[in-house]
Amino acid sequence: LQTQLPEGYKLRVNADFSRSTKQTVHTTYEKLIVAALVTILICFAFLGSWQAAVNIIFSIPTSIVGTFLIVYFANFTLNLFTLLALTLAISIVVDDAIMLLENIMRHYHMGKSAAQASYDGAMEILPAASAATLAVIAVFLPVVVMDGIIGKFFFQFGVVMSAAVLLSLVEAVTITPMRTAAFLSATPKAGKFELYLERKFEELGKFYARILEKILHLPKLVTVVSLAIFGLSMILIFHVRQEFVPLQDQDYIIFSGQAPPGSSLPFTINKARDFEKIVKERSEVDGFMTSAGAGGPAAEINQFMMFIKLKPRAERKKGHTQIMSELRRDFKSISGVVFSLRDFSSRGLTSGRQFQVSFNIFGSDLNILEKESHEIIDRLNKEGLTQDLDTDFKINFPELLILPDRDAMAARSVSIDNVAKTLAATVAGDRQGRYTADGRRYDIRIKIPDEKITSARDIGQIMVRNAALNMVPLNELVKFSEHRTFQSITRVNRQRAIGIYGSVAPGKSQAMVLSRAEQIAKEVLPQGYSFALEGGAAGLSDSFKSLSTALFLGILIAYMILAVQFNSFIHPISVLVALPFSATGALITLWVSGVSLNLFSFIGLIVLMGIAKKNSILLVEFTNHVRDSKEVSVRDALIEACPVRLRPILMTSAATVIAAMPLIIGQSMGQETRTPIGLTIIGGTIVSTFFTLFVVPCIYLLLTRFEHRKRTLLTIHRPLSGQMALPASGGEMMPAEESTHSADLPREELSDAKGQKTNRKRKSSVT
Repeated sequence: LQTQLPEGYKLRVNADFSRSTKQTVHTTYEKLIVAALVTILICFAFLGSWQAAVNIIFSIPTSIVGTFLIVYFANFTLNLFTLLALTLAISIVVDDAIMLLENIMRHYHMGKSAAQASYDGAMEILPAASAATLAVIAVFLPVVVMDGIIGKFFFQFGVVMSAAVLLSLVEAVTITPMRTAAFLSATPKAGKFELYLERKFEELGKFYARILEKILHLPKLVTVVSLAIFGLSMILIFHVRQEFVPLQDQDYIIFSGQAPPGSSLPFTINKARDFEKIVKERSEVDGFMTSAGAGGPAAEINQFMMFIKLKPRAERKKGHTQIMSELRRDFKSISGVVFSLRDFSSRGLTSGRQFQVSFNIFGSDLNILEKESHEIIDRLNKEGLTQDLDTDFKINFPELLILPDRDAMAARSVSIDNVAKTLAATVAGDRQGRYTADGRRYDIRIKIPDEKITSARDIGQIMVRNAALNMVPLNELVKFSEHRTFQSITRVNRQRAIGIYGSVAPGKSQAMVLSRAEQIAKEVLPQGYSFALEGGAAGLSDSFKSLSTALFLGILIAYMILAVQFNSFIHPISVLVALPFSATGALITLWVSGVSLNLFSFIGLIVLMGIAKKNSILLVEFTNHVRDSKEVSVRDALIEACPVRLRPILMTSAATVIAAMPLIIGQSMGQETRTPIGLTIIGGTIVSTFFTLFVVPCIYLLLTRFEHRKRTLLTIHRPLSGQMALPASGGEMMPAEESTHSADLPREELSDAKGQKTNRKRKSSVT
């Protein structure tokens, strides 16, 4: 286009919103690379084998590339939410492969061949991996049925996440075992570091078993204390700031100004230039563009808007929120103008006004609405909750009423119709024809130039013809009356409404401010008048309600899937008990870091609910396996099974935490949306892992007394004799002479960990 402009004119881009999308794509690539490297390091640190660590890397391309195929054939775009889903999926897709690989290595260290270890390890972990993956998908599927604009975005987010997780399971149970068998067959003897790690994790497993054994003697106390901790953590909901989306530094600021009602366009332009002088002095400003008159009808000539472009974040020391605060302070020196500043944080996520505070009050009497709107604004400002508050109901606009004097008009033989047509032709203009030039058609209008009619006196000098074709001045026929009126009447849902909008004061919670605004409105509005949120403020309420409903449905569906998987209504409760503690960790992390609970941290919470279940599924599923294969009490089964699953739990949790670290590191564009997600996942994973290792076994032990007494039929390979004893500590019926302590059983049948040690020593000596 530059070549088509006249000489001396230059064309430049004032707003480029694609930069944030490009940055998100770049961050996704970055996250992929970092996650791959982190996964290698985690697997090597826990397994001591580079071959095993490199093996995990091949699980990422299969899942991610396969997900891109789903995105392509579903006709999705690479937008904020699909890219976010791909970024978060990287932390999940490697979990199945890690669980499978660790179990295969465990069987391999028992002395089995590479092929046999791969087969046995995969078959043993398949039920847990399938249950974990289906439970994760159950959390994301309800998200796709959310309503509204947010629902359209979350539909793509849920589909992409579900596809990535499902493909990771397919890859883990099909390709990973074959690949592992090939890698292990070509692997030399175990190195010193690998043997060292085996000894250390064996010691850690024994230490964990000793603690678990003591804790399992006090299951009720542990359960009550943990639930009390969860209950106390819920108090943090009232102390963590809540908002729709965090303020994002996208290098742009929108400034809106409004001169006094009735101001002329030159006056408005002069006021806009006063603000421009202040903006020019800011070293952080790269450029700005001002539009006076708002581009609308003449009634808006007192309004102007300034689009301020900041230098890239890396080139300035101050964030956009600090710059806006300083601009507000400097702008107060200009009197007679109401102004507001805002950013683009919620652009495209909601309809209506994109302000943090935006609501309407409804009623029949505009005078009452106008009075109460100022009452609400004054109270919110006095309490220090808001800034830049204003209404869309503008009064004090000058209006000139022309009232016909019927007696005078009759005496001079002038009709009202003649007066109306004369005013229409001279003041408004009368189209008399059209002409075409250069391919365009132009109206031909006849009217008095605007500069000739600037007052009631000028209008009074307009001449009107009477019935005798004589000219009579208008001031002899009409009376002029000047008064103040409002600019326009706004209706919402057929009701008269006044909109109030502005920003939240620094450090205040958007949810708390909106709740307080609604409370004040109920106090001051008379009966028959109402209050309703709109725009970005309504997005906060609607999205949180929809996400909460989706989360609840996801947990319910996960429970049903686990009930089918475990063939029990009791054991899914043991699995899902880890979820509340993940929320505890997320809230504590957000509160300590000062980050708000917003749309993106809620996304992190949903992802966290999927991750947290995996660890508890590993414990419960393998405990059931031990109980089915060996005739031991529930307590002994837990003491035997939990240490075996300690290492994969620590591996997947460490991989999740470290893979989420890049989300909270950096100052690039869009960092404000990634930080809440990363903090939520990191804090929730750490806390839920700790509680999973100790609280889930206690809950499992307590709940087994409610399960059906049918596990005894799984032990018919042992001779049953004598009378049945009382239920064991786990709640199942056992033969009298076999209801003794597990020490009476063969030693190699008691602890898999000890069996591993013996076999591992045997394998080392053979090597």
